[in-house]
Amino acid sequence: MLRVMTTAAEPQTQTLRIDGMHCAACVRRVERALVKVDGVSEASADFIAGRAIIELDGVLDDAGVTAAISGAGYELVDEGTEETAADSVDIRRQLSRALPALVSGWGIFFAMQANRWAELGWNQDLIFPIFFAVATPTLAWGLWPMVRRAALAASRRSTDMDTLIVLGVAAAWAYSAVSALAPSVLEGADASRDVFFDTALIIVGFVSLGRALEARVRLRAAAALTRLLELAPQTARVVENGLERDIPASDVAIGGSVRVRPGEQIPVDGVVAAGDSSVDESMLTGESVPVGKSVGDDVFAGTLNLDGAFTYRATQVGSETTLARITQTVERAQASKAPVQRLADRIAGVFVPIVVLIAIVTFIAWAVFGDGASWTSAVLSSVAVLVVACPCALGLATPAAIAAGSGRAARLGILFRDAEALEAAGRIDTVAWDKTGTLTTGRHDVDSIEANAVSEAELIRLAASVERHSEHPLGEAIVAHAEERGIDLAEVTNFRARPGSGATAGVDGREIAVGSLRLMRELSVPVNENEGAATPVYVARDGELLGVVRLTDQPKNSAREAVELLHRREFEQALISGDTEPAAEAIGRAMGIERLHARVLPTDKAEVISRLQSEQRRVAMVGDGINDAPALAQADLGLAMRSGSDIALETAQVALMQSNPRRAAEAVLLARATRRVIRQNLAFAFGYNILLIPLAAGLAVPIFDAVGGVPGGLVWLFGDRGQFEPIAAALAMVASSISVLTNALRLNRWRA
Repeated sequence: MLRVMTTAAEPQTQTLRIDGMHCAACVRRVERALVKVDGVSEASADFIAGRAIIELDGVLDDAGVTAAISGAGYELVDEGTEETAADSVDIRRQLSRALPALVSGWGIFFAMQANRWAELGWNQDLIFPIFFAVATPTLAWGLWPMVRRAALAASRRSTDMDTLIVLGVAAAWAYSAVSALAPSVLEGADASRDVFFDTALIIVGFVSLGRALEARVRLRAAAALTRLLELAPQTARVVENGLERDIPASDVAIGGSVRVRPGEQIPVDGVVAAGDSSVDESMLTGESVPVGKSVGDDVFAGTLNLDGAFTYRATQVGSETTLARITQTVERAQASKAPVQRLADRIAGVFVPIVVLIAIVTFIAWAVFGDGASWTSAVLSSVAVLVVACPCALGLATPAAIAAGSGRAARLGILFRDAEALEAAGRIDTVAWDKTGTLTTGRHDVDSIEANAVSEAELIRLAASVERHSEHPLGEAIVAHAEERGIDLAEVTNFRARPGSGATAGVDGREIAVGSLRLMRELSVPVNENEGAATPVYVARDGELLGVVRLTDQPKNSAREAVELLHRREFEQALISGDTEPAAEAIGRAMGIERLHARVLPTDKAEVISRLQSEQRRVAMVGDGINDAPALAQADLGLAMRSGSDIALETAQVALMQSNPRRAAEAVLLARATRRVIRQNLAFAFGYNILLIPLAAGLAVPIFDAVGGVPGGLVWLFGDRGQFEPIAAALAMVASSISVLTNALRLNRWRA
């Protein structure tokens, strides 16, 4: 029933699947119920995905959780239940209530219109009770779930959208019941004998149909998470004592040997022990190019083995696999609340009581000041106000966009820690790039060789012979260059690494020093200082300079593209590097970045970010190493490459699942698009209510009276006198919710 998800960087949390949440008021009710349970410190619910994430501060009372959810009027869904099946049941349940209401409602509507148009002269004492007999049980069936939730809300001195629907439908039904069964009550009152059973039925039908459509659209909005969950295979082929057998993937033990054939998905994370292949990792990274795998390489659950067979050792299983962690991150992002959503929730919380008050004022105003059947007008207008003002669109505006945006990001290999990070990313106007390993490959190549007293080949032989025993990336590049040229290396003696400056060793009986300008100064070797874009590695023998090997760090193929993407959107960009000014300038020119910060020590990177922020900029920092962690934490938004250190990934608010600068640019741009959709949705939701509530209250009546009546094309909307029809109000309410959801779903197709 409860699924645990824990990480080293996060407190212990559990994910709950909850059936029956439809709006922001449902979310608040679920969260309030859950935080009262022993062991729960915080709760964050998401009605789009039908989930709640609870944070634990002690031993959880499972029975208490079930009772709390049930007591709030919702159902805790067992984790073993297929999610798509549960959603399908919800859709069918809503349709089973919508269709009878719509069929009978439109039937009564057309019967009444036919009587009016054809002047059939039906006996109201006969036909109205028949309408009552048809409408009442159908209304009871369709309205009962809303009545139950509204009653639960009332018992807690709260209100929600169900409150508005129930009040509106009850008012229309009560007036109609009196008109059908006790017409004498209306005699002498300023009211006409009329029935609105069709109005009540069609409102219930539209609301139920709208919720079925919302459930369908919500399913699409959360589809990215569902697809992630379905990616991992359910079985694994393990090798024990030389024999292969299939077992459930959940039963694979850490350290176990797993065999994967061509065309099969990898069941758990691990390290290749034998064989080689190409693996499609696009479901994790968004990168379509297959990745070669051989002994010692990592493989990940859910990725697709393409053309080779291999055996690997399991290192992470179950909820600890990379895929599971991605799923948990997306779940947490979708269930968490952005600051703007909290504002919308607070507004929605006070909105319903305000609407009820407006409906009461509308009823009194029409009853007291209306002319001709004013009680009838009062009922119709107050019902229209209650129905049209349901805050569904307001509650859907932010979570729908967050769900769609974070889902699209996950498919691109971009993981936002939570909704707050997604919203923060949408406000960024400046992007600061780390150089080495972020914009550049971090793998140096020999650019040029300047030999003085020896040949180039001899210079490389001496330098590579020493650096073969070093782990420095510059030394590795020199050794690789020697191997490419087929140069035989010499044996060395007395090797000594000098951290931060280079290394020394004996070669052919003479002392060779290989390193930076600092090492040359320490050894008193005369050097002609001439800094350039390439990084110099000096080579000396017995205190005499033999030459210089210059190396360059090549830009990543996608780096220029990433910078250009942001330039076109008018982002300010900065390059932060510990290299010399010429080296930083060379990369800056190649990238098109004008604002450069060179010779920045790791401890000073955060200070550079702080200075940018002091210029009233919202700064994103993109990095990959341990030395980037302080800057990632200082920035308004930290983005860490997956190839970077664990510390960087834990510090950053956004994890990029491949070491690709374009993904960093896309993360910022997608977040900006998501924020734009949120603002559009909120503007539409508020604008819809600001425009339609006055119309529903009847403010259009004097306008139509002044222009000589309602035009023929608007009679279906405003009736004969200009009062907003409750049926049209129900349709407008449903249309507003669907509009907000479909606008959010545009993010599923977003491209930079």
